[in-house]
Amino acid sequence: MSSKRSKNPALPVLDDAFRLASVKDAEESTRDVAARLATTELRRASHPGRVTWDPTDQAEPVPVPPTVVDGDGDLWLRDRGTGTWTMPEFNPKDFPARCGEVLTWNQLACEFGPLTGLADDRRIGSGRRR
Repeated sequence: MSSKRSKNPALPVLDDAFRLASVKDAEESTRDVAARLATTELRRASHPGRVTWDPTDQAEPVPVPPTVVDGDGDLWLRDRGTGTWTMPEFNPKDFPARCGEVLTWNQLACEFGPLTGLADDRRIGSGRRR
């Protein structure tokens, strides 16, 4: 999705997962889902202090984090007034149009997950924390 990966260089991204043999060996129709789930596990293993929600975590966490990083390493901010999410660095030249839209947690998690909180604090959110 993004050509910029500097926001969280140590945080695994989808490109990392697509290099894994298990993802390469997945059927083409399921490869994207396999990469998203693999990215979730890579993040949980490499950053155990951060909460990572996988793409199927559809229930908005409580408390809701103010910012998350998507599967590509891009930052999303939550509007406390509306509860919706936006990408502050959206530029139509660099990102698909969908990234410029206002999304709900469900849309963000499903389409751009896994999502990882920025804070190294396991108390933030109630996502699955394997």
